[in-house]
Amino acid sequence: MPTNPFLFDPKDVVAFVLVFMRMAGVFLTAPVFASRNIPVMVKASWVLLIAFLIFPVVGFKVETLPSSGIPLAMAIFREMLIGFSIGLGATLIFTGIQLAGQIVDIQMGLGMVNIIDPITSTQISVMGQYYYLIATLVFMAVDGHHLLLRGLADSFNLIPLGQGHFTAALGTKMMGLFSQIFFIAFRVGAPVIGALFITNMALGVVARTVPQMNVFIVGMPLNLAVGFLITAISMSFFVYVLKGLFDGMYRDMFTLVQALR
Repeated sequence: MPTNPFLFDPKDVVAFVLVFMRMAGVFLTAPVFASRNIPVMVKASWVLLIAFLIFPVVGFKVETLPSSGIPLAMAIFREMLIGFSIGLGATLIFTGIQLAGQIVDIQMGLGMVNIIDPITSTQISVMGQYYYLIATLVFMAVDGHHLLLRGLADSFNLIPLGQGHFTAALGTKMMGLFSQIFFIAFRVGAPVIGALFITNMALGVVARTVPQMNVFIVGMPLNLAVGFLITAISMSFFVYVLKGLFDGMYRDMFTLVQALR
């Protein structure tokens, strides 16, 4: 008699749940995928569909999979943490880009001007939102979302199902990646930050040599004009830096994943 296709081995069901949870972790933290503008049901459908597509090629050992109880709950938590790590490696890049925009805003005199980010539903500076939107467009243009999915598929070869572990190296590597946020912010905002620094130095010299001039009245519109002008001129440099950051995104993702081996 033919095998009933609707009968599943309980271990296969457990394995599919673990694959689903790792995928869900990516969709909860990764840029674009974690956008609040995407309805929850649409996200869940995407996670379920991609899990169905990836599951047939995922290799796992049946004897290493937990069956029920606390071991199963811990395995589910570990798989979600692995997905978090993959998405976090990409999210940190966008965090650094937003930080660059906030630094530029402060130097331009727009530090008190905030808007609501429709993606994260949080307050963000004007230039930070502008940089974030440009970075999102570049991210999609260079197929960064495909890179995330490829990183997810490759993670099953690096960390098989149910074999992720918490290690002391995880905290160390996370602190190392978080420290790169400031380096990313400096690289992204270097042209505007440098130009505004020179402008403020020039205004300081003018204030000392021509004390009759009200530098505060002249400085604010001048900083705004210089900031917007350098931003427009350096847009090609901005896109070039973004491409370099996204090229290294795969490495950052697996820096965290390897700490869970």
